[in-house]
Amino acid sequence: MKIVIDAFGGDNAPLAIVRGGVDGLKETDGFSIIFTGKADEINKILDEYCPENLRSRIEIEDCSEVITNDDVPTTAIRKKTDSSLVKGFKLLKENEDVGALISAGSTGAVLTGATLKVGRIKGVSRPALAPVLPTVEGGNVMLIDCGANAECKPINLVHFAVMASNYMKVMYGVENPRVALLANGTEDHKGTPLTQETFAMLKQIDELNFVGNMEARDVLSGNYDVVVCDGFSGNICLKSLEGMSVSMMKLIKQGVMSSFKAKIGALFMKGVFKNLKKKMDYNANGGAMFLGVEGIVVTAHGAATEQTIKSTVLQAKEAVEGDVVGKIKKTLENVDFDSLVKADIL
Repeated sequence: MKIVIDAFGGDNAPLAIVRGGVDGLKETDGFSIIFTGKADEINKILDEYCPENLRSRIEIEDCSEVITNDDVPTTAIRKKTDSSLVKGFKLLKENEDVGALISAGSTGAVLTGATLKVGRIKGVSRPALAPVLPTVEGGNVMLIDCGANAECKPINLVHFAVMASNYMKVMYGVENPRVALLANGTEDHKGTPLTQETFAMLKQIDELNFVGNMEARDVLSGNYDVVVCDGFSGNICLKSLEGMSVSMMKLIKQGVMSSFKAKIGALFMKGVFKNLKKKMDYNANGGAMFLGVEGIVVTAHGAATEQTIKSTVLQAKEAVEGDVVGKIKKTLENVDFDSLVKADIL
């Protein structure tokens, strides 16, 4: 198995990206890496950081161009054909032994390139961006979609649910993932016409463990394994959770520093604070999957560190080994989407 890494995508590229990839190789065997980007710069980092015994597991695809966040995604994918990202997608599309692509670069370019260059899975109306978040119960929940599709139709959300359910089964061993629909209330009739029609369709799919509507305040409750929504709502929800997390950590720090007594108490809570920070650290949780395309595509945070890339490499490897794409295809074949009709839920 080979995993392609866009060595020039991200704020800390190429140093953190290349080092993170090497750290992934150090962690486990059974795969190799193809770095795409400017070969001379990549080789310089490898010469300084990569153990000699790992060099046989690394290939480099030399590229002269880089797609940045300032580029218009569609234009960049079409015109920057010698970029590290476009060449990476070409490797994923044309080589059977290449199972995944990772990039911390422009999310828009990654999503556009994955759709145009790699192609959608047959039967998937739209691919979706799907990060996995930690819950207060110690488990995980997938939020899908989180920005790839601002406007959706009910069938899009149904496909999101099918893909996410399969992912949670393969990657996290959840036997029967609890799938919920993000709405403004838990009652069956709540939500917009989009959520109401989607609700009715999800109820009819035997292959899904659909548990009904849920509210945004319960995303991290641990009561759900998959939360389905359109990309606009999902992006707002995700960024609200991220902002809340950062704000809460700041408030805790301000409280600790407010008095001598609080500082003494914090010494006894040091282990608790350390575990909390680790649990909420995206660097340790890998990237967000782009589900619905013919290959494993993972977008890492733009500020990805070596630890982020290492975690994302291991995540991608496990997704390929678990045949996430194949299992999504199989479930799609078993569901008669044409027979789904809008039910009267009012």
